[in-house]
Amino acid sequence: MSTASSKVAKRSTGYLLGMSVLMLGANVVWTSYNSVLLPTMVQLQPSVAENMRGPTVGLIGFFGTLFAIVASLLAGIITDHSASKWGKRIPGILIGSLLTLPVIALAAIFFPPVVPLIAVSFILMQTFTNVANGAWWPLLADIIPEDQRGTASGIQGILTMVGAALGIVVISGLVSAGQIQLALWVIGILMAVSGIITALIIRKQDKPEPVAIKRSLWSYVGDMFRVKTRVPVFAWVVASATLANMGLNSLAFFATYFIQLYFPNQYPTPEAAASGFQLMGGISLVFTMVSAILSGIISDKVGRRPVILTGVFLCAVTTVAMAFSPSFVFFLIMTAIRSLATGPILTVIPALTSDLSPKDEAGQYMGYANLATGVSGALSAIIFGVILTSWTHTSFFVILIASAFLFLAGALIFIWKVKQKTVDQHTTHDVAKAT
Repeated sequence: MSTASSKVAKRSTGYLLGMSVLMLGANVVWTSYNSVLLPTMVQLQPSVAENMRGPTVGLIGFFGTLFAIVASLLAGIITDHSASKWGKRIPGILIGSLLTLPVIALAAIFFPPVVPLIAVSFILMQTFTNVANGAWWPLLADIIPEDQRGTASGIQGILTMVGAALGIVVISGLVSAGQIQLALWVIGILMAVSGIITALIIRKQDKPEPVAIKRSLWSYVGDMFRVKTRVPVFAWVVASATLANMGLNSLAFFATYFIQLYFPNQYPTPEAAASGFQLMGGISLVFTMVSAILSGIISDKVGRRPVILTGVFLCAVTTVAMAFSPSFVFFLIMTAIRSLATGPILTVIPALTSDLSPKDEAGQYMGYANLATGVSGALSAIIFGVILTSWTHTSFFVILIASAFLFLAGALIFIWKVKQKTVDQHTTHDVAKAT
């Protein structure tokens, strides 16, 4: 449904890197706040009992993700109609990235923050980072030729992993050293700077709509529930991706708790578990970065569908193995293999959704595509948080087995509902002839 590749100039690798810097900044914020800062600040609250830490983190994560979903979708829809002299997507990118700084700073200024303030800071962080995120994703359809979108999404995936690595290694290091306030300031400033860099890179190609149309916010809210061009297969791609992302997100808010309970002999304390999380995260990120760029490039040549299916099935198998890990070393090996399988979920699915998005509704459709990560994050936070009211090894075993079933369900939906022939009917030209 996008325009043909010949109508959009081919982009250099440097350009693709520059436009994706926002994803680096956003993922430093998301990874460090979700997995390190949020559980740590909740753990510092004497009013929160040990068996309520998981549910408290899960509840805050759930509401933060709900706000993120709405913000991302609305940002995509509103920027579809932007006639600002700054560009079509740049205003949303700048507003979101710059306002993230003061809302994160709230928790640093009033440190140690009470639980309500933690919730406000986290929810507003999710809101504004996803305003920027929702304005960014349509760029794949706006300014990237179709036969470069897998590569562009792969590069985005690499910077996503670099951001996550910085969040795990640097921010976890600051937290372990007791520098939580400094960590909050660092991630807020980095988000603001990354938004400015991305805006500068795309400023010449991000063309505004020719005519400004005055509309109320409520009219945009109404647009969330209707489209001009229907692409039924798109909904099935999003449904499959949502289940797969739930599998990936199952430990997102609870990773340090998991390590402490699953491997108590090696990591008996929260501080020790943080170091284990750094090791696990570092291995995961290295392998995911390799997979992200390779799967994106391969999908440009052999097709999105087979690459996605291979990745999701392999994630299911390795997650079951992780549940039965006899040692932390075995768990790390399975983590590495699953990370290789994660690349297609993180990079090839977004490339496929941009292929399927109608050009004049790219922001709205890519907003729907972001539901796969937003809804999965919200559901994972609340469902798995409730499971963790029972603070045991068995609880995490159940979470991992449930995650494997989610991957499998996502793969089966993709097989039955996302046929290559149907995909080809909704793109301007066949990305590949693979079936």
